[in-house]
Amino acid sequence: MDSTTIRTRRLLALATAAVMAFGVGACSSDKNDSAEGSGQNGPVNMEFWGWAGYEKMVDQWNASHPDTKVTFKKIPSGAKGGYTQISNAITAGKGPCLAQIEYQTIPSMLVKNMVMDITQYASDDMDKYVPSAVSASSVGDKIYGIPVDVGPMVLFYRKDLFAKYGITKPPATWAEYKADAEKVAAADPSVKFGDAPGDGNGMAAFSLQTGQSWYSTKGDSWTVSIDNPGTRKVAEFWQDLKDEGLVTKGGNAWDPQFNKASESGKVLTFVNAAWAAGGLKSDLKGLAGKWRVAPMPTWEAGDGKSASSGGSATSVMTGCKTPREAVQFADFLSSDPQAVKTGIETGLYPASKAGQDDPSLTGGDPYFGGQKVGDVYKASAAQVPSTWTNGPTFQQVESDFTGAIGQGTLPDAVTKVQASTVAAIKKLGLSVTNG
Repeated sequence: MDSTTIRTRRLLALATAAVMAFGVGACSSDKNDSAEGSGQNGPVNMEFWGWAGYEKMVDQWNASHPDTKVTFKKIPSGAKGGYTQISNAITAGKGPCLAQIEYQTIPSMLVKNMVMDITQYASDDMDKYVPSAVSASSVGDKIYGIPVDVGPMVLFYRKDLFAKYGITKPPATWAEYKADAEKVAAADPSVKFGDAPGDGNGMAAFSLQTGQSWYSTKGDSWTVSIDNPGTRKVAEFWQDLKDEGLVTKGGNAWDPQFNKASESGKVLTFVNAAWAAGGLKSDLKGLAGKWRVAPMPTWEAGDGKSASSGGSATSVMTGCKTPREAVQFADFLSSDPQAVKTGIETGLYPASKAGQDDPSLTGGDPYFGGQKVGDVYKASAAQVPSTWTNGPTFQQVESDFTGAIGQGTLPDAVTKVQASTVAAIKKLGLSVTNG
C-alpha cells in the first residue's frame, strides 16, 4: 500500500469519526431486508433509490433473482434534493439499501457516514470497468460504489458549417481550436465557435484533462488545489476566447438560446460528454446528419488525454443488512449484458469495458451521418486520467463556481472558489490546507 493510500484512509477514518461524534451516524433500517446479515437463507428485499431510468433494469434483475427482490424508488437528481432525501432517510433509520451516487459526491457521503465500504464483496470484479471509473468509485484502497456509467468527453461539431468556413478537419489541439474559432469570427463575427464552461462541472471536466486534481490529502489534512496551474490554464484559455468574442459567454448547450443558435447556423461546436448526444437528438431533430463527433482537443498534440463529465455509481448505504446481495445487484446493474443494453437505451454510457462494445454503440449512428461515434466515445473513456481525487464538498464547489462565473472572469472564479472551498471544509470540522 502506498503512502497516499495510507494517508487517505487515515484522513477519512478521522473525518468519519468526527462526524459520528456530532450525531450524524445512521441507524439500521428494518424495512430494507427480511434476511438478517449477508448471505443468509430466506428471501431478501432491498430498496434502491435513484433518478436515472433504472426501472426496466430492476425488473430484469427481479425476473432472474426471485429470492432477492429489489424495489426501485425514483427520487429527484442528487443536486435537486435526492441526496438530502437519502441522508434524511438514513439518519431516521428508514434509508434504502442502495442508492445512485454521483462519483464526485461519494467522499461527502462517506464523511457523513452514509455509504458502506464494500471492498470485500466488490474487489474481485472491478477490473470489468474503465480505470477512471474505478478510481472515482473508491477512496484510497477502499471501494464505495460499483461504477454504472461514465461521461467521456468529445467534440461535437457541425460538418456542414466546417465546410462552409473552410475548416477541413476538427481541431486536434486547443491551439487549433482557437485558430479555427478566429477563422470563423473573421468570416462572420456573429457566429460562435463553441461555448465556454459556465459552472463547476464544466471547469472540473476541463481541469481533469490536465491531470491535476482539485483535492488531495496531506498527512491528516485535505489539501485544496483548485487554483492549480492546470485549472488556471483552462480558465485563462476560455476567458481569452470569451473576451475575443469567439465563444458564447458561459451558458450551456441545453438552453433555448443554444438550440436557436444551432438551428440558425450560429454555433459550430460544443465539447461535452457522450450522453450529450441524446440532447442533440431530442432538441435538434432537424439537424440530423449535420453533426459529427471527434476526440476532445488536447493541450499537446498527441498527448492522448481526454476527460469525463458526469456518471455515477451504485453505492451500498449505511444500515443495509445484506451488503453481499446488494453488491451482487449493483454488479448486475453495471455489467449484465442485457441490463447494460437497457441502460444504453435510456442514455447511460457504460463504465463496463464489455458494455462499450455493445452492438448498439459500435454501429453507425444515423443522426451523425452514419459515423461510428461509439469508437470515439470508447477511445475517450480509455484516455481519462485516473489522477483526479473527489473531495468532501463538491456540491459547494459547483454552486460557488456557477455564482462566481456569473459575476466575473473565469480566472477570478478560480481564486474565489479556492478560498471558499477551504472555508467550507473547515466548516465541516476537517483539517484543510491550501495546495
